[in-house]
Amino acid sequence: MALRFVITTFIGFIFLSLPAFSQTDSIGPTVDELLVKRDIAAKSFTSSAVILSRRGDVVIDDKGFEISHYYNAIYIADDTAVKDYSKLVSQFNSYYQEKKIDFARVITSEGKVIEMQKDAISLVSSNSGDYFDEGKQYEFALPQLKAGSIIEYQATTQQIKPYIEKEWFSSINFHFVKFLPSINWLRIDPVLETTNTLTVPKNIELSIVNYNIDIEPKLTKTAKNKIYTWRTTHQKGLELETEMPSLDDILPTVHLSTIQDWSTVNRWFNTLYLPTQKSDETIVELAKTIFHQDMNEYEKIKAVFDYMQKNVRYIGAHVNRGGYKPHLASEVLSQAYGDCKDQTVLIIALLKQAGIAAYPALINSYPGAKFSDELPMLNFDHMITYVETKTAKYWLDTSGETGTFPGINLNLEDKKALVVDEKEGRILQLPATTSADNIATVNIDFSLDKTVINAHVALDLSGHVETNLRNFIQFSPNALAATEQIMSPLLFNTRISDFKNSDPIDITKSFTLSANFSDIAEITSDIDNFRYSYDFSSILSVFTSFSNLAPVATRKFDFVVLQPITVVINSFYPQPWANSELGYSQPAQNIENKFFELTHQVQEKDNGVYVTSTFVLPKQVVKIDDYADFYQQVNDFPAHSQSLFVFLKPSLSTPKFVTSSGSDISSKIQHTKNLLEQSQFVQALVVIQEVIAENESNGEAQYLLGLALGFAGKDVKSEQAFERAEQLGYQY
Repeated sequence: MALRFVITTFIGFIFLSLPAFSQTDSIGPTVDELLVKRDIAAKSFTSSAVILSRRGDVVIDDKGFEISHYYNAIYIADDTAVKDYSKLVSQFNSYYQEKKIDFARVITSEGKVIEMQKDAISLVSSNSGDYFDEGKQYEFALPQLKAGSIIEYQATTQQIKPYIEKEWFSSINFHFVKFLPSINWLRIDPVLETTNTLTVPKNIELSIVNYNIDIEPKLTKTAKNKIYTWRTTHQKGLELETEMPSLDDILPTVHLSTIQDWSTVNRWFNTLYLPTQKSDETIVELAKTIFHQDMNEYEKIKAVFDYMQKNVRYIGAHVNRGGYKPHLASEVLSQAYGDCKDQTVLIIALLKQAGIAAYPALINSYPGAKFSDELPMLNFDHMITYVETKTAKYWLDTSGETGTFPGINLNLEDKKALVVDEKEGRILQLPATTSADNIATVNIDFSLDKTVINAHVALDLSGHVETNLRNFIQFSPNALAATEQIMSPLLFNTRISDFKNSDPIDITKSFTLSANFSDIAEITSDIDNFRYSYDFSSILSVFTSFSNLAPVATRKFDFVVLQPITVVINSFYPQPWANSELGYSQPAQNIENKFFELTHQVQEKDNGVYVTSTFVLPKQVVKIDDYADFYQQVNDFPAHSQSLFVFLKPSLSTPKFVTSSGSDISSKIQHTKNLLEQSQFVQALVVIQEVIAENESNGEAQYLLGLALGFAGKDVKSEQAFERAEQLGYQY
């Protein structure tokens, strides 16, 4: 069974008052049994490590306190696993638990047992920096570990404080999740067998909810207790993929609780929260400076949000730090800092002065974390504020320093939260943003300085895309490099000349970023036509995670698009010569499919061409059955996303630009060849596209199309035309 609040990570416990090692009988297999299991695992799985046995034994007393033993035995098959498993951690919450390590040892391939030395273990905080909680972890190294050996260890936990008086809740996890800090990744290896037992007094009613597994415990009754036993065998491992569903949506878990109703949790938290709202003159006086008579409710709520962001520093902490108890709102104000629950109580106190009702809301920010209406438990790691007026509802989160109003992180969207009130409490769901709420507007203005083409690119942002860029610029050690990473792909990967951005810390103003690009091209006297081209595939590389999709054959899970977005690119292409004409206009193709769309609008004016291009990507889950189609649409995107506008010198005779020497296909093909020989590439492209429109299966026409596209600077489409010519059997 796992420690509360942690769904996918193995947690053990250590008695702080006792030595790290203690003589406690193992609940796991014998050495001989482990060697047999190793041989079975080697035949059953191809993974470089296998969890041979994963066991938990939890005993609950009539006060809701638990004593638990957790055991793991891990077979290490090769040197990769040796590296990944050579250091282990065992975490616990020192406010609620004490912990001891019963034993930790390595069993060699020959069956020799090597006990871990006591000085190989150290106790450290689970978190660092500005994040505080009572999380502790024991770290221990295994220098004796070699391929073919087995790691075996066991930990014992004793609860020392109740969460809620006479109540208990927990989870059973059937996999061992190993965090690899060096590469910020996880490995989840197959599990040969698991056994979990839970012993509770016979008068305690236990609620059970399964996730991603169909399993029923074996129930044994004694005179005083009920004993539940869960067993599994041959649980498959998991190879992580980018943009996959949350682990909590995939890994099997069982949630357990003795709490019969969410009102119990609501009453419990009210005993901690309501005292924080004690009337205080400093809060009353502050409210007078924040609120003005001409403010409406929205302006008052936003004013409190802005005040918190500017004046009350957020200190990262787990919501259960200090036993979930917030500080007094007046203390938070005087100290000018606080964790999520401290910030919430001050927001509520200030809004109360404006006659606006607000409530604390408990939520789990972990992606995919489970929330069951029927199984109450304290599976929360965060607190935000719910505001309810006569005309609107708001969710506020001031834990992000650069988050604009109302500050709700993308991970919180669509999640359920327990809104604590003075009645029974309410389970409410947070709203989700759409593509229309997260907009990146890119303004690309080309300009002519005598004979040199320059460009100015400016970003105006809203929603999550604005918050993400704020964070990226604010916390990047090199602002120029960070800006180039965003801006250069938007203009042919050209180096920027200079840039400018608004203050990312000032959340009261929209964040903007702009850059200048100099000497992009030069219009010399011998040029008779000038081409502007643009490749909209830069949208995918800058604003999505589609640039390096896994091949269809290797993808195993659904592909999750978590952030919806709209990207609007406004481009201006000025006339390179006075009174020049637009001799050729080919906007990028409109792309519309069930995953995303890209549309274009072109306006030709006296001073040049204006193009507005709009890319819309909804929030969605691309099912694995649709992934091949999705992959193909993304792969084809560059071939359909290039635009070309050609201006002709006023002295050029435009009629020959579109005139063909004949109307049949063979005459047009010959005319295309003549135009290419005369370096009239734009004209050649127009003629050969007419041929392709009449007969797409003409191999020679596809070859000539490839040549014309290449000279026009459309390399991707050129290569595709050449490939099509080869497929049609054309020899060149």
